[in-house]
Amino acid sequence: MAAADTAPALAPAPVAAPALPRLGGARARARKPPRLAPEAIEFQDELDRLIEEPPPPSLRFWPWVLATLLAALVTLASVAQVDVVVTGSGRLAADAPPLVVQPMERAVIQEIRVRPGQVVVQGQILALMDPTFAEADRLSLVAQRRSLSAQLERIESELAGVPAPMPLTADGTLQSLLLAQRASLYAARMAGYAADIRALESSIAALRDGDSIRAEQTAIAAEVESMRGRLLASQVGSRLNALAARSERLRAEQDQRQARHRAEELTGVLAAKQAERDAFRDDWRRQLLEEVVRLRGELQRTEDQLSKAERLAAMSVLVAPADGVVLDIARRSAGSVLREAEALVTLVPLNAPLVAEITLRSSDIGRLRGEDPAVVKVDAFPFQRHGALQGRLQSLAPDSQPREGEAPGPPVHRARITFDTPSLPDAPPGSRLIPGMTVTAEIQVGARRIITFFIEPLLRGLQESIREP
Repeated sequence: MAAADTAPALAPAPVAAPALPRLGGARARARKPPRLAPEAIEFQDELDRLIEEPPPPSLRFWPWVLATLLAALVTLASVAQVDVVVTGSGRLAADAPPLVVQPMERAVIQEIRVRPGQVVVQGQILALMDPTFAEADRLSLVAQRRSLSAQLERIESELAGVPAPMPLTADGTLQSLLLAQRASLYAARMAGYAADIRALESSIAALRDGDSIRAEQTAIAAEVESMRGRLLASQVGSRLNALAARSERLRAEQDQRQARHRAEELTGVLAAKQAERDAFRDDWRRQLLEEVVRLRGELQRTEDQLSKAERLAAMSVLVAPADGVVLDIARRSAGSVLREAEALVTLVPLNAPLVAEITLRSSDIGRLRGEDPAVVKVDAFPFQRHGALQGRLQSLAPDSQPREGEAPGPPVHRARITFDTPSLPDAPPGSRLIPGMTVTAEIQVGARRIITFFIEPLLRGLQESIREP
């Protein structure tokens, strides 16, 4: 009995399952093994116990979690949208024409005082040209103007008949001497005419004063002739005396006629001399007036040329016309010769608003519209730290152009973007945007659902694959 008490209790023998008909083929393989009763699991070996043990909850619910996550992602991709942008690159530019500083005529560079990127203020000296030629022309025109002015003053004084004080210069002294000589010549000529006229007038007056005497002599001679004729008729006088009396009368009449003719002749000579005097005086004034007209025109032309020469001389010092930034300098050094109107220094106005000039691919411009919002990132200031510029598309060139640079590429279109704000949100202290900085622009052209990124490649593949070439 004791032995029986100490012996371990034997487990009840498993009840044999009723025999089932054998299944053949795939059906037998697909049939699951029979499940053990819960009270029999602890009497099985470890593999059977592991097989019969139910899986933990984390393993039972992960398919549902994945399915839920997939459904949520599909729903989110169908609802959520992302911005569609067109990207272009370019540089900042001033929304104003550049200021080109250049000489008006051929010049020799003496000194260049600025460098590219330097900020200049209005009136600051940019470069110096050799002023030798311009200064020589200016001095020559100044001397010519001084000479013409002295000549004009001398002639105007001569016309007025009043000696005017001449400037104390070499030209003034020379014109004073010339004025005195011409005045002496004019006075001598007029004095000669006056003397001749006075002589003629005296002769005419003398002849006219003798008219009465000659008339009286003629009358006396006629009376004597008459008396001699009566005496001859009365046989008292001789024929000789009668003829002598007649001859005397004829001589008196001839003297009277000659005196009258001489007076008329001298009157004509007097009129001619007076006309000659007046013609000389008028011709003298005419020549002076013509000289005044010529000198005034020449003086005006000289003044104009002198203004040009002074301007050219002043432009030998090239200064900044306005506040700006030096964008470019011609590849010249001191002593180089600049051609006429050749650009030496190019400035960008400092206070002009900035725009972004970018290039876009032809495949991207179909979706662009005016006033599309854009984000411009300045390469010199990383946008992660300093932000970006907000702007809008202002214009888009309809014609394509070849890509600039040595590397060939497809044609591009030029576009301009204006900014809503002139500076970066978090710009470094003391920094500013300068024309010429390179930028990258992103122009928003619309929105797109995320799921289309997965569907469109599939649709494209289906459309392109289900066809016969």
